[in-house]
Amino acid sequence: MNPGSFPEPLTADAATGDLPEMARLAANYSTSADGYAEFWSPVIRPVARRMLETLPWDGARRVLDVGTGTGALLPDIQAFAPTAHVVGIDRSAGMLALAARDGVRLALMDAPRLGLRPGAFDVAVMTFVLFHLPDPAAALAELRRVLRPDGGVGVATWAEDPLPAAGTMWDATLDEWGAWDPSPPPARRDNLMDTPEKLAALLVIAGLRPRRVWIEPVEHQWDAARYFGLRTRFGTSKRKLESLDAPKREAFLDRMRERLRELAPPDFLYRAAAVCAVAAR
Repeated sequence: MNPGSFPEPLTADAATGDLPEMARLAANYSTSADGYAEFWSPVIRPVARRMLETLPWDGARRVLDVGTGTGALLPDIQAFAPTAHVVGIDRSAGMLALAARDGVRLALMDAPRLGLRPGAFDVAVMTFVLFHLPDPAAALAELRRVLRPDGGVGVATWAEDPLPAAGTMWDATLDEWGAWDPSPPPARRDNLMDTPEKLAALLVIAGLRPRRVWIEPVEHQWDAARYFGLRTRFGTSKRKLESLDAPKREAFLDRMRERLRELAPPDFLYRAAAVCAVAAR
């Protein structure tokens, strides 16, 4: 397959079909894509890169990054497979707008409905996406469809994703001030994949052959300024803040600056765990 045989970027309607849950999730990520890129992506990239290190890169000519987001893993993928043609797909146009990189094709499409030819890829990657999808096993089966025989797939998802103490305090205070989420995200499906055994079972259901499934620790030490940036520019907290009128929002933020300054470093320590897997078609 030559580079020109990959799909050109698609329009949202053509690429995604009618998946309301996914559309709402994509819109949420689009509206805080810059905050994701600056504050959250650096937290999860190290564990995703450790998973990439275990994939069978030798001879890979075509690589697919499903849920590429703002493209944080694309440089790593290109480093592991420097001669490969790389395609990154995501449901969020706002995230893809920040993902442009030389040598990578980007396309707007749903993970459960890949507009790609069967057997087109040697390696596929899906990091911190699977728990968002309505039918994780079906999405993995779709990933299998676009892999060549014996192609490799790497998956990372959450085993534990707890808030640090600063986050618990922030959310409780935000609720006390009457903030609400105008676009609540779909329920996550972590309970289907939060252990190596569960993730391995999903891979088998999808027709994939697990090679290794394991737990990776995720740890990040925030400081007050960076944590303030995360909670004001990304995710549910950002949307809730925007539900407050301007004077109330500014008063809340002034209060939170004070409260965050009162906290100690352990209150900003994020300790989580990911489930990683490498499988073959």
